[in-house]
Amino acid sequence: MKKICRAGAAVLLCAVCLSICSCSSGTKKKYTTTYFDYFDTFATITVYANSQKDFEVWDNIFKSELEKYHQLLDIYNEYEGVVNLCTLNKDAGQGAVRVGDELFDFLIFTKEAYTLTGGYTSVALGSVTSLWKQAIADKTPPTPEALEEAAKHTDISSVLLDDIVRSVYITDKDMRLDAGALGKGYVAEVICERLVNAGCENFLLDLGGNLSAFGEKPDGTVWYGGIQDPDGDGELSLSLNISGLTLSTSGSYNRNFSFHGLIYHHIINPQTLYPENTYSSVSVLCPSGANADALSTALFSMSFEDGMALANTLERTEVIWIFADGSIKSTDGIELDQNKN
Repeated sequence: MKKICRAGAAVLLCAVCLSICSCSSGTKKKYTTTYFDYFDTFATITVYANSQKDFEVWDNIFKSELEKYHQLLDIYNEYEGVVNLCTLNKDAGQGAVRVGDELFDFLIFTKEAYTLTGGYTSVALGSVTSLWKQAIADKTPPTPEALEEAAKHTDISSVLLDDIVRSVYITDKDMRLDAGALGKGYVAEVICERLVNAGCENFLLDLGGNLSAFGEKPDGTVWYGGIQDPDGDGELSLSLNISGLTLSTSGSYNRNFSFHGLIYHHIINPQTLYPENTYSSVSVLCPSGANADALSTALFSMSFEDGMALANTLERTEVIWIFADGSIKSTDGIELDQNKN
């Protein structure tokens, strides 16, 4: 059972810094590096290592995987020698396109995530999410007519995957794939596996707020992660043990705008084509970074009752809902302060 408590002296994650830093803890030192060039966010790795040379090996894995998947999941740019989501979107309706194993495996997962979430997290929602991205930039919501037209091109069954030749055929020429709802969590899980296989015994990853941790610190303490207080100007609302797990939070408080007294943000309900404002944030804690990211996105758009019902079918998965009025509810494996229920 993972227990959540008020965060007073708890730490969300290790300090973000541009250069490698270290401090002693037993015979190992703590090393941290942050990158700002991938997925339009920050990406931080923190490791306790015997030497800077050891850390550099793991940091190189971290950086190389970030760069690889940043290119593969990019929907705006193509790269020489890389078949990515931008390529697939450009070639939609024109026939099958052979892709590399990494992108094909990611798309297999997106189909699984669609099924897991009952369609609330969909890589095929790009025609709709593109309208909302422009709306956030313009601070004006798209018209209902534009949304309804875009929604005609979001049927995930139009994404055909051929496992024999590893090809992708988007049969709808107006469909657009968008990995924003689940890409960072998937990449975090891939990186965790690579680091463990490379002999890294303890680490904390932070991919734009998706926290993944493995092992313990040299002094035997666990990694802690936090959930931001939506009204706390960056302060923590809750903190919890995340060792061996991923904590993914979807929140409406970062990318949003107000129009005629209503708040609009970037998490879109595929059923209504609009953002929901029942919650300020939804956080998922589970062993799979990919599932955590996909589920936090989906649960944000679902009713509390439906979200709780889904969560209760999943093993080793805990959820924390922070409602728009500041109240907090969670699955049974989480203990909240009574005054926060």
